[in-house]
Parts: sequence; C-alpha cells; structure tokens
Amino acid sequence: MIFSSRRHLTIRYVLLFTGLFLFAHETPFLSAYTSAPQQIAAIEDLWIDMRIGPPLVPLFNAAARENDIARVEHPSQIGQLNEIKNGRKMVIFKSVEETERLLPDMASEIDIIGYNLEHGPATPAGEQQDPVESIQKMRELADAYDLELAFGPDHDFALSHGVDIAPFVDIFVLQIQRQQTKPQIVAEFVEPIVPQLREANPDVEISVQVRTEGDVGAIVDLIGSLSANLDGISILTSPETVDVAQELTIALRPNAATPWQRLGRYSTIIILAVVGLILLAGVLIYRRHQAAKGVNMS
Repeated sequence: MIFSSRRHLTIRYVLLFTGLFLFAHETPFLSAYTSAPQQIAAIEDLWIDMRIGPPLVPLFNAAARENDIARVEHPSQIGQLNEIKNGRKMVIFKSVEETERLLPDMASEIDIIGYNLEHGPATPAGEQQDPVESIQKMRELADAYDLELAFGPDHDFALSHGVDIAPFVDIFVLQIQRQQTKPQIVAEFVEPIVPQLREANPDVEISVQVRTEGDVGAIVDLIGSLSANLDGISILTSPETVDVAQELTIALRPNAATPWQRLGRYSTIIILAVVGLILLAGVLIYRRHQAAKGVNMS
C-alpha cells in the first residue's frame, strides 16, 4: 500500500510539472514592464524596425510581422538580410550619391530606402545645406524602383526641416536615443512635432528610435507613453547589447518568447517541483531497497 500511494504521488508530481510546462508554453508572455493593459495593447500594435546583425536574425524572424522592418546600416551589409523570412527589408544610405551608385544593383532585394540626414561628416555638406532638395532626389530614386522611403534626421534637422520634408517620405524616424533616459525631454520633442508631420503628410508613418542600452523597463514605459503618437518603434542595436535587444523585443512582442523564456515566470515553482520529484524518487528507491533487504533476510 505504501508503494502504491507513493506511485500515485509521483504521478501527481509529473502531471503538475507537465501542466506548468504546457501552461507556460501556450500562455502569451505578458510584459512585466507596463501595468496598464491598454498601454500593452498599444505597444504591441506598433511595427518594429530593427537594426539587424547575425545574432538577432532568429529573434527577428520569430517576432516579425509582415509590416516589421529588418534594416542594415550600410549597403555593404545587405547580405545580412538574406536570412530574413518575414517583414520588410531596409538599407540605410548616407548620401544621394551613394544611393544613385549602389541602388541599381540591390533594389530588387529590398523594400525600403533609408536616408539619414545628420549634421556631421557622415552626410555631404551640400545635402546638409539643402535638405529638401536632397530628399526630393531620394524620392525620385525610390519611385524609380518602386520602393518606400524612410527618413531618419537628427534632432535639429527634424525641427528645422521635418515639416517640409514629410510630404516626400513614407516613414519618418524621430531619433530620441540620446535622450531616452529623460522622458520629459523626449515628450517635449515628440508630442509637438508629430501632429505637424501628419498635417504635412497624412499618410506618413512615424516611429521613434531607441537604443538597446539601459533599463528595458524604462524603455518600454517610454514607448508606452508615446505610443498614441506612433506607428512604429525603431531599435538601434549593437553587438555589445544583444541581450538587451532580445529582452526589449520580447517585451514588445510577447509571442516571440521561447518556451524556456515563458517558463522563466515559473522558475521557483518548477525548481521546487523538480526538487520534490528528486526527493520523492530517493524515498521510493530507499524504501524499495529496504523492502528488498527484508525479503532477503527472511
């Protein structure tokens, strides 16, 4: 009778552990970062534009919807997009001249031309002097190859020329990554400019760019606070912050979590269950050994 009851107890432990695993596997991974359900829903509706590197390709493929964007920061990196299975593909170009020279050979492999207009040596001086003419040339190139055009100016160009440029672009990326730890400053930049951009181009899609540094909870909360103004979220990753990129992506796209990541919510329960099974197995082995000794002695 002792052995029978022990076997029944073992079965119960096994069923409990199996139930926990299946529950974790089938239940959507709920973000631990934002408490308001409406804010979680709003964040999950945003498309994701992610800077891709080899370690992040599997994550993007698991998370991506058809309107998400995998991007590389230079035309020489276009090969990294070959393994992307879902979503749109974007290459960032630093100048009109570079686009004119390289686009014909890769236009069939991408969906979006990205153009970053920034103060500094990366953007030719002539394009900085006349941003509107530069974006008009980029628009002509995009139309010639039936591609979308994404524009990611620095903060100052966004304020000085954003409204004039908005009618020529499909996607407008607001760079907030340098101030992402200062929500008030970010809000003072994003909230006034978004209505102005949409008035200039009602069809434009707008995202903010954050970098994968710092506290993921704070990044998610910042995105949540801005989500009503946005269509997407652009993620600037780096080889040194792959772990943060994975955590942020899962927070934004809970269904991208692996079964083991989902199980992480129940780690204490699972550990206790496993320990209990081990102890129970030890007890059963010991009792069986003692019973066998008793039979042999008789």
